[in-house]
Amino acid sequence: MTRLPKSELTRVLNAQGGINTPIIHAPDANYVLYSLDYIKGEGYTRFKDWLFKRGILGWRHTFDCDNYAEAFRVFMQIVHSKAQTDKDDNSRKQSVAVGVIWYERDGRGGHAINVIVTKVDDKLTVRFIEPQDGKEVELSKSEKESIFFVLI
Repeated sequence: MTRLPKSELTRVLNAQGGINTPIIHAPDANYVLYSLDYIKGEGYTRFKDWLFKRGILGWRHTFDCDNYAEAFRVFMQIVHSKAQTDKDDNSRKQSVAVGVIWYERDGRGGHAINVIVTKVDDKLTVRFIEPQDGKEVELSKSEKESIFFVLI
């Protein structure tokens, strides 16, 4: 599992994701990368099962886009924390590189989704995931420029 220091994570979010560095809130010193296949596959399936067991069966006014995105970020951190139990190096792998962004959708108002830093073909990359359906989202240039807060 690849580990990135906070400074490198921030650089990648800026360079690959087009996210302005001052709005990136990355409170941990080190981040680990999960594969995109895991996040969109088993990770997302387990997340939906986790929500279902708690009675969250779909979008509602009391559980909308930002709640889905925050829940997925926290769920992936729980998965990561449990995977690190009894490992010698867990203090150097504090957080998983899954965050939440808030932005303005082209012509449709504000929205929150997940941002992922991962490796694809051995290259660091930034991807965006819609936590309500687990699908990858391609943000337009104006949508990337409208991102006003990131927590990872």
